[in-house]
Amino acid sequence: MKELLRARAMESMCRQRASFFPEESWKFLAEAEMWKHRVLDLIDEHHVACNQATPKLPPEVPRPQGLR
Repeated sequence: MKELLRARAMESMCRQRASFFPEESWKFLAEAEMWKHRVLDLIDEHHVACNQATPKLPPEVPRPQGLR
């Protein structure tokens, strides 16, 4: 989670720098785009990890003999 927040902050900082330094904006906007892709990759990794986790199921309750 910290890495995701850091990547978003870096993207924002690059966009701000692009507005303050228009002669080098192409470089900062390209770097912001790189950070944006990193953010999307981190979100995707988190989504995959959450969906692969096996849920802990409660122990099976024995059924009465007549219901099997």
